[in-house]
Amino acid sequence: MLKKLLFALGVLLLVINLVGLFKSMRNPELYTLENEIKNRKNDVIIKYPDIKDSLKRKSDESKVDYAVRINGVIHNGFAHYWKTPGIDRFYLRVPIWENYMLYVASFINPKKYERYEFTSYKKGLERGAGVCSGHSIVLKGFLKEQGIKAELLDVGGRHVVVRAEIDDTTTYLLDPDFGVNVPYDTAALTKNPELARAPYAQMANLYYSEAKEPYTTELMVDIFGKRKYVYNVYNWFEGFSYIAIWVLPVLLLIPYFLQLQKKKNNEKA
Repeated sequence: MLKKLLFALGVLLLVINLVGLFKSMRNPELYTLENEIKNRKNDVIIKYPDIKDSLKRKSDESKVDYAVRINGVIHNGFAHYWKTPGIDRFYLRVPIWENYMLYVASFINPKKYERYEFTSYKKGLERGAGVCSGHSIVLKGFLKEQGIKAELLDVGGRHVVVRAEIDDTTTYLLDPDFGVNVPYDTAALTKNPELARAPYAQMANLYYSEAKEPYTTELMVDIFGKRKYVYNVYNWFEGFSYIAIWVLPVLLLIPYFLQLQKKKNNEKA
């Protein structure tokens, strides 16, 4: 009986995985969400999976041009949203059909997994909802695909951007949350935060008048003058779980198959 129960559980988990292969974590309601919350204007104007074509590097595109362009593409294809009411609506909690282990983890350790920020930039892009760090994880992933050295940077404890060493002499701070390119390195900005004023001059145009506590040009200038830290989001369990969700059901099937094979051999004997 135990082997039959394990077999049934294994079949159920495989069915859940197979369903997930045909579903997307990008809820189309993201494209009209701004009409409900009145925060960012034109928050998501590039749909998924169309955005994946836009993120491909063009044959005649330099690394600088590519980095600047996809910074804007991610800004236009990724919703700035991380609210508790959207935990299940916008799959901030990883849905059971996507990864049942991460789904269960959201109830065991809700602080870390209830609203889960993917290590995988491709999974983050598919879901398409997050705050500055989520946008930046996606940008960093695509930059590294093109051999561009990139790291996440926490600016003043208030905002996450991507520091991209595009070549030996060119370093940008790229902000896909706001679609802003800052053509200076961290040392120059810390010494003279006013260098961030021009890139962030249009902050007021990004928000609805109803927006609560919008980021302003003055705020961005202020935080760029403060200390900056490397922002790390690596989680080994995420990568492990995407393998284990397939291995586990197979292991659950094996005892029952072995029992059937043993019974078959006994009948032959």
